[in-house]
Amino acid sequence: VRPNRPSAISSALRQSGGEVRIDSTVGVGTTVTMLLPCHAATRAAPAVQERIGPRAEPRRSLDILVVEDDPRVLSATLAALGELGHRPVACSDPLAAPGIVAGLRALDLIMSDVLMPGQTGPEMIAGLEPQLDRVGVLFVTGYAGEAEQDRFAGRPVLRKPFTLAALEQALAEALAAAGPDQDGAVATPTG
Repeated sequence: VRPNRPSAISSALRQSGGEVRIDSTVGVGTTVTMLLPCHAATRAAPAVQERIGPRAEPRRSLDILVVEDDPRVLSATLAALGELGHRPVACSDPLAAPGIVAGLRALDLIMSDVLMPGQTGPEMIAGLEPQLDRVGVLFVTGYAGEAEQDRFAGRPVLRKPFTLAALEQALAEALAAAGPDQDGAVATPTG
């Protein structure tokens, strides 16, 4: 694996049972941690070998609007979503989100920071609600006291910093909370 190919690195890590963790702190920087499984020198027990098998079919790629005011966090989130095979669209200002949503051909999910200048994530989603049909919402926050019992306005919350595995799980929860898509079609903005 060549260092200049981050998607190959992430893919190799996931195939070996590892993951990538991205931690960002304003004014400090970003740390990327690669977690790899331990290798035991002795033979694995049969129970462990039974769990090893082909990976599940990959989920379909999602069209995701990412609303985040911190440019470094936005960049890292877009990269993480790309690593998972999704098609993210960046939005650095929650007040610009309605115009972006109106211009999208397809939208499966909105991933939004909670506290942002000008408008909070929940306020932005409340204003967009009439335009959204079966579009999942995932709030992301780095503040421990914001979301009561890890839900905000009845929607899932992902805590920063997060791993790729945690991100993937949170996306699935947000889609499930949006309701079933009866015909398998991609959700579209109504506007």
